[in-house]
Amino acid sequence: MKGLVILGCVLLCLVLLMQMRVGVQGEYGKAGPRAWARLGPVRLRLWPRSRKRQPGKREAKPTKPPKEKEKPEEISKGGALDYARELLPLALDAAGQFRKKLRVDRLELVLRAGATDPADAAMVYGCANAALGALWCPLNEAFQIKDGRARVELDFDSQMTTVSAMGAMSLKIGQALWLGLYFGLKGLKKVIAVKGRRGTKDKERKAV
Repeated sequence: MKGLVILGCVLLCLVLLMQMRVGVQGEYGKAGPRAWARLGPVRLRLWPRSRKRQPGKREAKPTKPPKEKEKPEEISKGGALDYARELLPLALDAAGQFRKKLRVDRLELVLRAGATDPADAAMVYGCANAALGALWCPLNEAFQIKDGRARVELDFDSQMTTVSAMGAMSLKIGQALWLGLYFGLKGLKKVIAVKGRRGTKDKERKAV
């Protein structure tokens, strides 16, 4: 009985882990671009990277003479084309499935129209509204956006147009593992099949 309880707890933890979302979050504003990796509620900063202060200068190590580059193995004519012909449709299918599973948790675009002349700022405001309207519909059709907002603000105090954006997208761990295993195995089978066909052709060519 105790073993069944432990097994049930392990299975429950695995199910909860597979439902956890992983992804990235990025921001762009006055402070410049910033990016984080997300694992559930935990965020790890990717950019800008923190620079550690060096207490003192280290002595420069003697540089080793560069090694002679090994000559790359010669690829038989048409080999790369065979692999590309087999793997390209699979890569396109994987990209489409990944896009369907990917969820945009939050997307916010803010464009502040400003110019030295108020009339120019108003003109920029109208053009920006039209551009955002034309961009927003394709974005919603291409991605599953949970929380998305886009707006244009008129700023007479600014002499230039500025843009700020924030986006966060994620994918369930279970979905990512399934996609990786499914398409990884299919890709491996195709690579093995191409190698087998090319090996047979080489044997036939040598026999002749």
